[in-house]
Amino acid sequence: MNEIKLNSIYQKIAQTINETIPEEWSKVLMYGEIADGTGTAFFFYYTTNSEVPIYSHDIPEIYSLNEEEYGKLWYRLLDELKVLSDEFKDNNQEQWTNLTFTLESTGEFKVDYDYEDLLDVDDHERRVIWEYTRLGLLPETEYDKSIFEEYLKKE
Repeated sequence: MNEIKLNSIYQKIAQTINETIPEEWSKVLMYGEIADGTGTAFFFYYTTNSEVPIYSHDIPEIYSLNEEEYGKLWYRLLDELKVLSDEFKDNNQEQWTNLTFTLESTGEFKVDYDYEDLLDVDDHERRVIWEYTRLGLLPETEYDKSIFEEYLKKE
């Protein structure tokens, strides 16, 4: 696999995330998923003076950001994830189903690829479990708590 091309893709992902966040930040954890013509992505970031992560899809509301501008950045992020997925396919690498992209404000990053079959778990369930395993966030609603309890039983 071409490391230069891969690093270029990672840099574009990081740049888009950085452009999306309207304030100073210290760390970002992004979930991305690309599968058969669909994809999703979201991230949480920590500001330099808070331990409470901010959910990416809350940015327009919190910062009075234009929804259309936010949407353009989000679709660009999805496009970059698709390019990354295609790079794996083009190089006959095992196809990942989802990933976690951890980005530090220093520019250091780490990518954890996951290869689990996602057909049996819906998007919302995956997000609840990802938030717990990656951020330590406990669910707040009763429905999310039931998802979390089922997850714990299986683990």
